[in-house]
Amino acid sequence: MEKKKLILLLLSCAVITEAHAAYQGRVYVDSNRNGIYDKGEKVLKGIRVSDGLNVVKTNAEGVYALPGHERERFIFITTPSGYRTDNQYYRRINGTGQTYDFGLQPWKGRIKPNGSHRFIHISDTEIFNTENQEDWANNIRDYAANENIAFIIHTGDICYENGLKNHIHLMNTSNMDCPMFYCIGNHDLVKGKYGEEVFENVYGPVYYSFDFGNVHYIVTPMAGGDHQPGYTKEDVYRWLKNDLAQVPTGKPVIVFNHDLLTSGNEFVFGIDDNEKINLNEHNLKAWLYGHWHNHFVRKQGDVLTISTATLDKGGIDHSTSAFRVVDVDRKGDVQTMLRYTYINKSIETASIANDACAMTSDGKIPVSVNTYNAVAPAIRVTYSCVVDGNTVLPETQLTQNTDWNWSGMAKLPADCKGKRIFITAKALFNNGETAISRSSFVYQPEEIGKTPRLAWTRNVNANLYFS
Repeated sequence: MEKKKLILLLLSCAVITEAHAAYQGRVYVDSNRNGIYDKGEKVLKGIRVSDGLNVVKTNAEGVYALPGHERERFIFITTPSGYRTDNQYYRRINGTGQTYDFGLQPWKGRIKPNGSHRFIHISDTEIFNTENQEDWANNIRDYAANENIAFIIHTGDICYENGLKNHIHLMNTSNMDCPMFYCIGNHDLVKGKYGEEVFENVYGPVYYSFDFGNVHYIVTPMAGGDHQPGYTKEDVYRWLKNDLAQVPTGKPVIVFNHDLLTSGNEFVFGIDDNEKINLNEHNLKAWLYGHWHNHFVRKQGDVLTISTATLDKGGIDHSTSAFRVVDVDRKGDVQTMLRYTYINKSIETASIANDACAMTSDGKIPVSVNTYNAVAPAIRVTYSCVVDGNTVLPETQLTQNTDWNWSGMAKLPADCKGKRIFITAKALFNNGETAISRSSFVYQPEEIGKTPRLAWTRNVNANLYFS
C-alpha cells in the first residue's frame, strides 16, 4: 500500500512540474524536414535545452520542461554531435506560446568514428563597408566541401548594423553546407533597445553551446563594446555554470569568444571570489578568439589560445589574409594551420630565374616548386624535362616541404649542356583540379660562379613572417 502511495506521489509531482513549466517541447529527428514533429519520427533523449539560465535534458520521449526566468529571451539546445539544425538551434520566446520543438537532421559524415574532426575559424570580417566578399566566402565554402569540415565558427566583429544584417546572407548553415555559428564582438553591440538587439534578431542568443565528436564547445559573448549590452557578466556566469554542470566529467571543452579571457595560465570566469568557475578544472583544451586582427597561437598552461586575423584584408601586424583550419583529435587536443585566401591554383618553379637554374657544384639541378590553391591542398607535385622535343627526364614526383613548397634533385644527361631545357611542373589538388607551369633555362653547368645568376635555393620548412 505504501509503495502504491509513493508511486502516485511521484506521478503527481511529475504532472505538477510539467503543468507549471513555463516552456516545454520535444527534440526529434525531422526526417521529412517539414519543421513539425510527426508521429513515428525518432525522438532524442538526453539533449540539453536552456532558457538562458536553466539547463535541462530531454526525457525518454524527447520532451523537456523549463521554468523560465526574469531575463529570458530564447529557448535553445546544445546541438548534439552527429546532428545539425539548419540555423534553428534556438527559438525566440514570443510571449504567446509555451511549446518550442526542435527538429534535427543527421550530420555524421564529417566526424570520424573516434570523434576527431576539423572546423574553420574566422573572425573580424567587418563587411559593413566592403565589397566582393563572395571571393573569400567562396574560398571557405569550397574548402569546407573539399576537406570535410564539420562546422564553421565566426568569433565576432561582423560588423555594425549594416554588416550584421548582411553577413547572415553571405554565410549561413544552408549556403555553406555545414553548421555555421557566430559570436558577438565589440563592434556588434550597436544602437538599439540594448547593444545586442540587432545581433539577436539575426543570429540568436549571444551565449550557447554545441557538441562535436567528443568535445563540448561553448560560445560566450564579448564583455562590452560600442553600446551597452543587455546581458551582464552574472547572466553569462550563471548559465555557464548550469551548462557545465550537465557536461560529463573529463569531457574536453573548447571556448569561443571575441577576445581572450586572460594572459595567465588559469582560466577563471566568475562574478567574485565566491562565485567563479575555473575552466581548467573542466578540461579546457583551447580558447579561440579574434579582436586583435593578428594570427597568434600560444600555450597558456595546458590551454592553447588561438587568435585569428581577418581573411579578406590581412592583419594589422601585416599577416596574410587567411582563415584558420583547426583539427581536433579524439581527446580534444588541437592542431591548427592557416589557409590563405584569394589564391587560385598558383604554381611556379622557384629554382629557375633569368633564363638560368640553380645548380649544385656537380651540375645537379634542385627543382623547387611553389604551389597553392586556397580551396584545396596539393596532394601530388611532379616535374618533367624536355630537350629538343625529346623527354630527357620523365614525370617525377617531388617531396613536400611545407604547405607551399615541393622539391627534388634532378640530374640531366651530359649531352644537355648548352641546350635549352623545358621543365613542366604539375600539381594535383585534393579536389581533383590541377595546375601546370612551364618554364625554361639554358643548362650551362660550366658557368657556375662565373656570371651573376641564381646560385642556389633552399626551403626553410616554414612560412616566413617578414623578409
